[in-house]
Amino acid sequence: MTRPLIHLGLHRTGSTWFQRHVLDGRDGRPTNTLADRAETTARIVLPREMDFDADGTRRWIRDRIARSADRDSPVIISNERFSGNPAAGWSDAERTVHRLAELIPEARVLLVVREQHALVRSIWLQQIRIGGISGIEDFLRPLDRGDHRLPAFDPRFLRFERFVDMLDRAFGGRNVLVLPFEGLRDDPGRHLGRIEEFSEIAFPPPADVGPVFAAPSLLEAAVLRRVNLLAVRSSLHRAPPFPRLAGPGRRLARIAGRIATDSGEERRRARIDRSIRARLATLDLAASNRRLASRIDIDLGALGWTT
Repeated sequence: MTRPLIHLGLHRTGSTWFQRHVLDGRDGRPTNTLADRAETTARIVLPREMDFDADGTRRWIRDRIARSADRDSPVIISNERFSGNPAAGWSDAERTVHRLAELIPEARVLLVVREQHALVRSIWLQQIRIGGISGIEDFLRPLDRGDHRLPAFDPRFLRFERFVDMLDRAFGGRNVLVLPFEGLRDDPGRHLGRIEEFSEIAFPPPADVGPVFAAPSLLEAAVLRRVNLLAVRSSLHRAPPFPRLAGPGRRLARIAGRIATDSGEERRRARIDRSIRARLATLDLAASNRRLASRIDIDLGALGWTT
């Protein structure tokens, strides 16, 4: 039987598109063996060490792998939460990787990465979509000294070659495929072909290659952030004063998005990008990306990455 394939994100790199349109079981395409991402997150990612039931979780996974074998179906496990939560600084990514290596040591691993500045902008917009209230400066601002009550965005994770090196150590370098999101966006058929060659699993391209969760306009995000502050309850803001206004507020934000002008969007994007560049300036992403490009044998500079 073909070895299991674990796809662990990252967030905002086409993971939901991969799950919904590639792992849909149609036209010869495979399915997500553990399709309930909430359950895999609850069993593998969230338990603290004292509560993690490695043996029970291993039996649960092996049972589902056996069911796939009975159906002559390849085992694919896709959950971007395996690579950590970006709003929390990807703080549990390393622990989850070690758990996956313990649970399915024979697996092959797929990781999709994205040019860091574009990724941060997309992550920030996504956290607003799901209830966040932070502007870009507050989202990126380091915590005050001594204030470490909750995990926060940590740009150091964006030196991706370090995470890839850890994956190589956990699963073996030959068993880890790293691809840039830009390849998926620009040439999804070729991107899936690389995954197919690596995994020995057929991935016929789907008809729908558009994003599942396209980013909102920046004007819509500006309005939605204020709606979230007043009305939207989430893990990012647990006590809004007027939660009954959430529905009307979200509709107002969508209306604002439809009237956004190109010139206004350009001004907002320029300001946001300045903030992102300033926050990431100390990371030496060029050196990190050159090492990553050498490891994955792809010219990241040609795809717009800093090298």
